[in-house]
Amino acid sequence: MNPVFNRFSIPAFLVFFLMSLVSAVPSGTAKPAEPVVRVLVIENQKDLRFTVGGRFKITPLPVSGRGAQTFRKAIGVSVAPSPLGLGIGGKDWVTRGVRLEPDEDNDLWLNASRFRGALDIWKDKNGFLYAINRVPLEEYLYGVLHHEVAPWWPMEALKAQAVAARTYARYQMSVSAAAEFDLKSTTSSQVYGGSTTERYRTKKAVDDTASEVLTYGGKIFPAYFHATCAGMTAGAAELWKIDLAPVAGGVVCDYCQISPHYYWHAKIPLSEIEEAFRANGRPLGQILGIEIVTQTPSHRAGSLRVTGTTQSALVAVKDFRVWMGGDRIRSAFFTVRTHSDAAEFSGKGWGHGVGLCQWGALGQALFGKNYKDILKFYYPGSEITSLRS
Repeated sequence: MNPVFNRFSIPAFLVFFLMSLVSAVPSGTAKPAEPVVRVLVIENQKDLRFTVGGRFKITPLPVSGRGAQTFRKAIGVSVAPSPLGLGIGGKDWVTRGVRLEPDEDNDLWLNASRFRGALDIWKDKNGFLYAINRVPLEEYLYGVLHHEVAPWWPMEALKAQAVAARTYARYQMSVSAAAEFDLKSTTSSQVYGGSTTERYRTKKAVDDTASEVLTYGGKIFPAYFHATCAGMTAGAAELWKIDLAPVAGGVVCDYCQISPHYYWHAKIPLSEIEEAFRANGRPLGQILGIEIVTQTPSHRAGSLRVTGTTQSALVAVKDFRVWMGGDRIRSAFFTVRTHSDAAEFSGKGWGHGVGLCQWGALGQALFGKNYKDILKFYYPGSEITSLRS
């Protein structure tokens, strides 16, 4: 080979110079490991199927350092409870749980969903299966944003949602260390669909705000969010035992009037409401009337008195919404009229009303507000902090 330098070679003096720069970098500047979030993605199943396109490892749980096996790939392998523990591809594993870890990220499918990271599959005490996705926080957010906001919304609205979702996740991680998982993949936490539902613009919003969270008094707080507040945000104390200024409610929002969910109407047969009360241990007989008894500081319905032929009951509206379905009674911002066969609800907004109003964030972004302005509007008194610092 000709001794003359080729276009990829580096002169010796430059090598020593670069090495001296590397050695001068303080050891404390190494990039910290990204936190891993544990998301309950499946529960109460009698069987599951997984696919891994390349090499992967199955480790019995809890991890003991022994018993792990490596496989080249798997296509549609079944997992089911067995008398000894778990049946995986027809083979019994004497364990209550296993961890699936692919060599390549984003190479693991469970049923119809694709996931980054690893999956823990467990058998519960009733013999049903549940699965927990262990995934780096930022990659978890990739699978959240598309479900919470539309990818075509302005980038500043998407970035506001990314910071709120990251803050909520970090808060849940901080209070669930002793639990088996930090979050669910449903609306009871924040909706998560794995990597199957990732989109370019929502991923960019996560990357552009990487590690940014909201804090109050130097601490992360539960940064709740909802679809449409319909004029005023609710206080967290109206629903939960949380009294913090950024989620105290009372923020007047004129920006979500563009929301298709600003007004809603529901007519529910009284027989369904009667059945819901029976199912929750409060039989009333035939319902004769429903009336709002108390209102919250944000002018939402706080409690209802439901009168039946055998007795009457006082019920919190937050519970009543769960019983009847949050997609029907979309918010606590409603009036109600009782007819002979049905109750008629006329309301405004969608969701609990606490924190960020997603359609309001869209409205503000369309008016030119940046994501930091939007967040400070809906979480007054909060600060945007980088976890890297």
